[in-house]
Amino acid sequence: MPHRYNGRDENEIPNTDNEETMLISGIPDEEAQYRQELPPLRRVNRRTAQQSNEDFYRNDQSQPEELPQFPHTTPPPPPHRYDHNDVNYYDYAQQPPQNSGDCYPPPPAPEAPHQKTEPKKKTAPPPAAEPEQPQKKKKKHHKSLLRRITGRIFRIVLVLFLLVFGIYSCTSVCLIRKVNHVPSDNRTHYADSVGRGHVRSVLVIGTDGRTADDRGRSDSMILVSMNSKTNEIIMTSFMRDCYVEIPDNGWDKLNAAYAYGGPDLLMETLEYNFDVRIDDYVSVDFASFVSVVDAVGGIDIEVSDPEAEQINIILISEVNELMGDDRNADLLSGGGKLHLNGKQALSYSRIRNVGNNDFERTERQRRVMSLIFAKLKSFKPSMFKNLASDVIPDVSTNMTDLKMYLLSLRVPFALRYDTKQIQIPAEGTYYGDDVDVGNVLQVDRDANSDLIEREVFSQG
Repeated sequence: MPHRYNGRDENEIPNTDNEETMLISGIPDEEAQYRQELPPLRRVNRRTAQQSNEDFYRNDQSQPEELPQFPHTTPPPPPHRYDHNDVNYYDYAQQPPQNSGDCYPPPPAPEAPHQKTEPKKKTAPPPAAEPEQPQKKKKKHHKSLLRRITGRIFRIVLVLFLLVFGIYSCTSVCLIRKVNHVPSDNRTHYADSVGRGHVRSVLVIGTDGRTADDRGRSDSMILVSMNSKTNEIIMTSFMRDCYVEIPDNGWDKLNAAYAYGGPDLLMETLEYNFDVRIDDYVSVDFASFVSVVDAVGGIDIEVSDPEAEQINIILISEVNELMGDDRNADLLSGGGKLHLNGKQALSYSRIRNVGNNDFERTERQRRVMSLIFAKLKSFKPSMFKNLASDVIPDVSTNMTDLKMYLLSLRVPFALRYDTKQIQIPAEGTYYGDDVDVGNVLQVDRDANSDLIEREVFSQG
């Protein structure tokens, strides 16, 4: 099939030049003259043309000189087809003429020189990653729901705790303000407090005074100690007939110290003779004792027939008259498991002529106090009314309002403690004697001090 150039056949284009050139129609005379001035084309093959092209771009770093642009826009027709075996064949596809302006496409980019690459080292394949377990949305939702429920329960419990704490604090403050506060002088402490900070001791003094202004003598002396290491409440009762040395007052019965100098001197006497640390005191008279028992609803106690007879005698002789009742009021018909009211419990605590005199007397007093503590554990609103109106105003103490409030915060925990009772002098550490002040108990003070140290201030 004949080639066509610009709409004419190959045979219609006359060859006006020698064998190495030809006339391309449509080129202006100026361009034809310029081409005649170009050096003659070299005979190259594909490999020579490619190598020369690479050498040119590798060595010549300068910019090629621009040729003048021609006004025509029609590209020149391709040359005649020659046989590839002809030595005069010129391959325009492999080596386009240089500096030809816009008439020819740019030369191909030079190939990078061949470099010898080192063989890649075989590396161990990375450990296969464990497939991720898909997250269970239901479990996450369950945890979120559980967290919200737990948080809500915690907030409810916190609000209830603050509410109960506020009510308890208000109740304590109201009761504390009704207590008869007696400022204490700077008394002398004869007992060392080192190593005894875990025990809080309050001396409960029961006086035989008929009125608040009547000091009289101390009828009962019970040291109530709260040991936070052994979780115990230790009630230590001191017998009133112990023959002791009263500071600045010589030797006398223990209950005389209260008559000489009141609660402060009594506490100093106990510390001086028995090396027991006492922090504060609470004083209760006959009327207050009766009110306390009635406020808790009475006590249930086993009473023998001789004890019931002595209760009736004490009621008729002094207690009914002291409380303004008929002399024959509240008498007992006999012994047994009885429910005693305040007057009957007071008469029971003052029995001295049944059993081993004062030893059993102090034991009865500790028993009554233990039953009162047991009733306080089941606190009822009615108790608060009776305590606030009948008991608290008749109670005297040297504690400040702050001390009493801090002590009241410990009471709910202390009510769960175990209760233990001891008496001073202990069995086998005393003997009876008749001295100028009457019948007394001569006491081995060192042996009883060691007993107090072991039982009251135990480290657990």
